[in-house]
Amino acid sequence: MSTLVTSGSDVPGSDASGAAGASHSGAPAAAGARPDRHIPQLVGHRGAAALVPENTLASFRRGVKAGADRLECDVHLSADGQDVIIHDGTIDRTAQPDSPRRTGAVKDLTRAQLDDVLVGGGECPPSLREVLEAAVRDDGSRVPVSVEIKAVEAAELVADILVDTFTPQDVADPATAPVWVLSFHADALRIVKERAGHLPLFLTIDEPTEAFWQTAQELGVTTVGLRIATARIADLEKARSLGMLVDLWTARSDEELERAVELGADTIAVDDPEWARERLRELIPGHEVNS
Repeated sequence: MSTLVTSGSDVPGSDASGAAGASHSGAPAAAGARPDRHIPQLVGHRGAAALVPENTLASFRRGVKAGADRLECDVHLSADGQDVIIHDGTIDRTAQPDSPRRTGAVKDLTRAQLDDVLVGGGECPPSLREVLEAAVRDDGSRVPVSVEIKAVEAAELVADILVDTFTPQDVADPATAPVWVLSFHADALRIVKERAGHLPLFLTIDEPTEAFWQTAQELGVTTVGLRIATARIADLEKARSLGMLVDLWTARSDEELERAVELGADTIAVDDPEWARERLRELIPGHEVNS
C-alpha cells in the first residue's frame, strides 16, 4: 500500500489559513453553492483560539462555554514519550514572553521540561487526558473531541489513551462518538487503525487528490477534512458518495463561514465559536444553534 502524507498550514497568522483573532472578513464566495443550507456543527478549533490562548485548558473550557458542538486539539510527543497538546513542532510561537523556557522542539524536550513552558494564562501545554476531562458541559454531557495527531510518533500513545478512556460501544456510532482521530498523515491513522480499529478516523488535506480519496477509502475513514478556500461542491459530493462526513476548516471570517455553510459542510472548524454561532443564526433563519 502506498503511503500518502498530506501537509497543510493552519497556523494563526499564516496566509494559508488566516489569523486567530483576525477581523471577520475576506474569502471567496461559493460558486455553485447548494440551494438548501445544511445545518453544520461548529468545531472549537484548538478550543476557542481567537478568544483564549490556543490549546490551553482555558481555551477548551471557553469553547465548551461558547457552545461549540465539538472541540479540536493537536498532539505531539515529548522526548520521553509523553503526549503534549500543542499545534507547532516547537514551543517558540506559543510560549509566553515570561515563560521560563521559550524555545525548542517539542520532540527534544521532556514532559518535565515542557511543564516549564507557559503557553497562555500561565498554563503549560496540557495532556490529552486533561483535554478530554475539560470537554464536558455543565450538565455532565461530553463535548466530542477531534484529536489531531501532528507527529506520527504520537499515534500509538493517542490510540492507547483513547482505548483506555472510551469503550467500543462509546464510539460505535461515529456521528455521536465522543472522539474522532484526525491527521494529515495517513501513516498515523494506519497505526491507530491497527491498534484500535473501532476508533472513528478523520483524514484531512489542503486540497484533495485522487490518491487522497483512495487512501481515505483504504483507511475506512468516517470523515474527511478540506480547506474552505479550496473545497469544491464536487469534493463534498465525492465524500458523500463514499459515505463520509465533511469537515471544512477554518472559518475566521463571515465570508469563510458562509462559504462553508453553502458548500454543505457537516462540521466547520472555527476559532471563535461565539461569533460563529451568532452568524449561523443569521445564515440559517429559524434554526436554533446550540448555545
